[in-house]
Amino acid sequence: MATGRKPVHLTMSAKKPGGRQAVWEEIRRLGTFAVPQVAEACKSHVKTVRTYVDCLLAAGYVEPADAGDVTFRLIRDAGVEAPRVRADGSQVTQGTPREQMWRTMRHRSTGEFDFRDLALWSSTDDVVVSEVDAHDYIKNLFRAGYLILVSPAKAGRGAQAARYRFNPARNTGPKPPMVQRMKTVFDPNLRKIVWFREVEE
Repeated sequence: MATGRKPVHLTMSAKKPGGRQAVWEEIRRLGTFAVPQVAEACKSHVKTVRTYVDCLLAAGYVEPADAGDVTFRLIRDAGVEAPRVRADGSQVTQGTPREQMWRTMRHRSTGEFDFRDLALWSSTDDVVVSEVDAHDYIKNLFRAGYLILVSPAKAGRGAQAARYRFNPARNTGPKPPMVQRMKTVFDPNLRKIVWFREVEE
């Protein structure tokens, strides 16, 4: 029987990040590094690490430390968050719909909104956030404590959607909390599950 992709909380260490973020943190820690050295420390494939290093090289974050491109040197430290860059060195400015919704809610932390507002505010020419996705994301973030209910939904005549505001106490970082298939909310900033649906007896 085939098994699906493992939930992110089972593949991400509680103490260490994964993917490009792990590679970036190891590069920052070392300063001068070799690709196999970083790959071994991050438990990643050498080719995967080299691909990201090439992106960083094109973007001016690292430079060769020797004539044979065997070792590299960090020359532009952008901080904790791994730079989001393409192969040509250009910055990735657009995120996924949920990245954009999370960013919008954090930046509008003092205002209130419903799912239609969030879909409209978070959409761009390149990435459209649907009202269905906004409604689902809001519902799960509220369950996990990221949102505060301002006014409940009203049905019938004069119907209106529930309105919320962002809970500044739950501004955990730039990465959007992830709603997983088994009805849990995983926060990659905290690297832990912050809400799960309890199974009824």
